[in-house]
Amino acid sequence: MSAPLTRRLRKPAALAAALLTVGALTAACGGSDAAGSEEEATEVTIGYQPGLGYAPLLIAKQEKLIEKELPDVDITWQMLDSGSALRDGVLSGDIQVASMGTAPFLVGLDAGVEWKTLMSMNDMNLQLVTKDKGVESLEDLPDNAKIAMPAPDSIQSVVLRKGAEEELGDATALDKSIVALGHPDGVQALVAGQIDAHLTAPPFQAQEIEEGGHPILDSYDLFGEHSFNSVYTTEGFADANPEFVDALTTAFSDSVDLLNDDPEKAAQVLSEESGGEVTAEDMKTQITDEDVTFTTTPTGFETFAEFMQQIGMIKDVPASEDMFFENDFTTDAS
Repeated sequence: MSAPLTRRLRKPAALAAALLTVGALTAACGGSDAAGSEEEATEVTIGYQPGLGYAPLLIAKQEKLIEKELPDVDITWQMLDSGSALRDGVLSGDIQVASMGTAPFLVGLDAGVEWKTLMSMNDMNLQLVTKDKGVESLEDLPDNAKIAMPAPDSIQSVVLRKGAEEELGDATALDKSIVALGHPDGVQALVAGQIDAHLTAPPFQAQEIEEGGHPILDSYDLFGEHSFNSVYTTEGFADANPEFVDALTTAFSDSVDLLNDDPEKAAQVLSEESGGEVTAEDMKTQITDEDVTFTTTPTGFETFAEFMQQIGMIKDVPASEDMFFENDFTTDAS
């Protein structure tokens, strides 16, 4: 068994205690300098993860929409495996703009990271997929089940705990089953039979279903329709770089419009960005999946925060003004 499959979360209380170090790290890094330079940036790193959830970002990257608007800013696009890794990058000052799921953002905010949401990029239904035909619910999973997801504080981990609360009567019931794997590695592990189930996102869950898997848990059933990936930056960076923030949000918004208005063209751009690994035809199928909606309005943050506070992942439910920058994209945020 490979090393990543042995990393387990024991219980939310242990996770909450470990995350207190995030606040300590923020202080150790010097406050505003760690959270993002207060000087106008000439170099910016934008962090993200693999998957369809980053399609608006990937279109902007491929088409160099921000670079064309701001040619004097050197932009690096950095892909990492988890929201917690991206959060660490923001804390260290190596990443200025991060795109990730709701949960790692809320964990960081609760621990003192001075960041907010600029906009959402999509709503997506996240599914727990297994290849075991005898497993139709969480109750059917074996006692020693291995359930992969990007990290113990990922949005997927919150979905699993909500499902465990509703189906098993205990949000912590499956905590010992959680193993940390990036989405592509999780797909390979499920197909190879190294894990029992994988809580992932489009298009990875569709790939697993094509390989004989079936879903046993849907995030929309548990939380209603909600944002999957949104875009975050620190207050210090946003204050010092309003021109960059405007160019970035405009680029991502235009990319969302392209995905909705001309999925064929968007699919071609994304196919090119993948280096031809995904055909334009397959990419269009992913874009138009019924579980995928491209939107700039953040949704479901309060619902996730309330449940995360209830189970001890965060101490407090943040106020709306603490979660969202005030702009055209967050006017109807929830």
